[in-house]
Amino acid sequence: MFSEKNINRIDNKFNQLMKELPFLQEEVFNRFKNFGKDTVLALKYLYVTMPYSDISNYPFDTFLDYAEHGIQIWQNGPYSSKIPEDIFLNYVLYHRVNEEEILPCRTFFYEKLKDRIPYLAMKEAVLEANYWCAEEVTYQSTDERTRAPIAVYHCGYGRCGEESTFCVSVLRSIGIPARQVYAPRWSHCDDNHAWVEVWCDGSWYFIGACEPEEILNKGWFTNASSRAMLIHSRWFDFIEQEDEIISKEGMVTLLNQLERYAPVQSVRVKVTDEAGRPVESAKVEFQILNYSELADLATLWTDEAGKVKIKLGLGSILIHVSKDDVYKEILIDTRFQAEAAVTLRQEVSSENKWEVFDIVAPTDSPVNTQMPSLEQKEAGIIKFRKASEKRLIKVKTLKNKEADKFLESDKSTRYLKNKVLESLTAKDKTDITAEILEEHLLAALPFIDPYEEKIFITYLLNPRIKNEPITKYRTYINDFFSPEEKEIYRKQPRLIWEWINKNIQSRTEKEHPNVVTTPVGCLKSGFGCELSKKILFVAIARTLGLAARLNSRNDTMEYWNKTQFISLLENNIKLSSLLLISREEKITWSYYQNYTIAKYNKGTYTTLKLEGEVFKDGQLRLILEPGTYRIITSNRLPNGNIFANQYSFRLIAGAYEKVDLSLREAKLTDMLENISISDFTLKKESGETVTGSELTSHKKRILLWLEDNKEPTEHILNELLEKSNDFDTYADSLVFIVRNKKSLAVPTIRKVINIFPGVEILYDDFKENIQVLGRRLYVDPDKLPLIAVTTKELNVIYAASGYNVGTGDMLLRLLREV
Repeated sequence: MFSEKNINRIDNKFNQLMKELPFLQEEVFNRFKNFGKDTVLALKYLYVTMPYSDISNYPFDTFLDYAEHGIQIWQNGPYSSKIPEDIFLNYVLYHRVNEEEILPCRTFFYEKLKDRIPYLAMKEAVLEANYWCAEEVTYQSTDERTRAPIAVYHCGYGRCGEESTFCVSVLRSIGIPARQVYAPRWSHCDDNHAWVEVWCDGSWYFIGACEPEEILNKGWFTNASSRAMLIHSRWFDFIEQEDEIISKEGMVTLLNQLERYAPVQSVRVKVTDEAGRPVESAKVEFQILNYSELADLATLWTDEAGKVKIKLGLGSILIHVSKDDVYKEILIDTRFQAEAAVTLRQEVSSENKWEVFDIVAPTDSPVNTQMPSLEQKEAGIIKFRKASEKRLIKVKTLKNKEADKFLESDKSTRYLKNKVLESLTAKDKTDITAEILEEHLLAALPFIDPYEEKIFITYLLNPRIKNEPITKYRTYINDFFSPEEKEIYRKQPRLIWEWINKNIQSRTEKEHPNVVTTPVGCLKSGFGCELSKKILFVAIARTLGLAARLNSRNDTMEYWNKTQFISLLENNIKLSSLLLISREEKITWSYYQNYTIAKYNKGTYTTLKLEGEVFKDGQLRLILEPGTYRIITSNRLPNGNIFANQYSFRLIAGAYEKVDLSLREAKLTDMLENISISDFTLKKESGETVTGSELTSHKKRILLWLEDNKEPTEHILNELLEKSNDFDTYADSLVFIVRNKKSLAVPTIRKVINIFPGVEILYDDFKENIQVLGRRLYVDPDKLPLIAVTTKELNVIYAASGYNVGTGDMLLRLLREV
């Protein structure tokens, strides 16, 4: 069924894998005799292309579901004759999408969809499947752990990374090649996004996961993606791909997909030494400023000529080149510069002074401009409404009953059980099992006496260590070590880490960088990445009755020594003190919003995890290790550009350093946008329809979608009241948009209307308009009020959403000066 070429390459790789991991003989190879040759080849393919963590974490039967269903689709699916083998292997058969937990799901999804897609062409099947996805799952912001697609299905929601993983799995289950694509960081705002690409009839197209449209290559992110500096997909196979390789992360290859979404510039970088000789194997990182930190988009290594090349969007990119603890950074604007020459030499960096730099975000330049017809749009609205109604009915009855089962099993420990459940995240509660919780509770109970309640619950009983899938491990660990070993480890926790380092190997090139091996997986296989090994330490310590954790700042392993947490590994470094001072009262310093601190180490800077630190009385004192640091402050403008500062300094061991923070201000002209929006409709009190084009065609307008009795809306209304004398002249420019007449009885809204009788009142259902407009204007559509300022027909010069101090002053400036 498969080509001789693929059979040979898969067999050869599997034979190599068997030599590397002899335990596969019993767990995998000996079971092959029960299955046909095609299923066996499919299983072999999965094993030779999966990260070691998958081999260690999951049983044979998990992958059997993917292999058997994949072969059934390959042999009998309606589209298999159109699909090249390598496309099928990577994007239909393959079990992993990105970093999600792996559970069987393909047969389940196929059974749900098989009666909805017979006789449909590939493109029509994609559209129909995405409507089904919308019936089952919708967007909801959650933590960064990526649940299994089947778990996302059962809870009915997920963040974009989970929606797209779910949607890809659904499409693969019906034989449609699909993959997740990802903007790791947007250039125009502090966020990222993931969606789905599908292969139909020889070409790749995109869709919004669980956000169905009536045509392909259409999504709310169409304009946003045209402003990206880079968009990538993942490739797990060991054969080369035609797409441009932009990074290798362990066994994962990142492929450049930007050309499908945005205008690009082919950028070439040449690295030489001081004598002008090419530098081979220099690390070249392409970075953008996002969340106030310089974040990697791609990492390449120079060839023997000292060169790398990459296709990027049209905007600012910082190129960070390093080798042997020497680095050089240059900032270029790819709109005007396609080549960069970097001389790698040891330089004395500029320290103890602020340096300014500007970041230019790409402008709106969509390459996918096709739109549904009016009939298609109306049909899509009806179908999406029905899908949403089905989903709402479904989620009303959804509840993970495992928590109740856990509580009822032994009521004598109910207090502790409730405390355990309280310690879990909302996401954990959607897919945790009573069996897992019971194992952790029963194993921890014998060690309760020496600890105060908070320490015991959070750092000994708690089944969660970091962001790994929660699993059973305590019984296995208890049985793994002898009573003598366990007693020694309780007295000397450092010996646990010595044992781990001696017996658990790290093979970075065989791992997915964001997928950990579970504690049991590490012990069974003898393999685990550095983070997996740290998690294993905490798991062993807790199993033996030692409260332990990974420090949230730096993942340092720590254990409780009766009075405090102490670092597992001895560190005799004398620490330093850094005092940050804010002299501007109007500036609120927020980590990852307008400032970060990074530490230099071996040619690169790593951002510190300080998001929990808060300024008090204009000061923030930090205790840090000695070394070289860099502070970045950023003021992101409404048009996506950034006014930035950086400040480099050195902390001497035991010394004290003081830094006055500096945030660059923007002029009004810097903050204006020029965004064309699609027409939309609102209602007058009479029920008469008003179009956006009519509303904005004659004069300057400030449109405000107001939310009843919510603080962010109350705040902007109070700012209008505080400056009522100033706004009175412009009252007829204000348009209040509310859900219904009841909103007009809300005291603050009523008060503003009484003071400004010229305000126009219109009505909206707050569904499609705020979603479409919010995303088009690059503000959060889920945070009200939504504010848009227009100066001509369907053209927005300023937008904001949610809680923002000083919006009233900004609106006045726009009314007076623009």
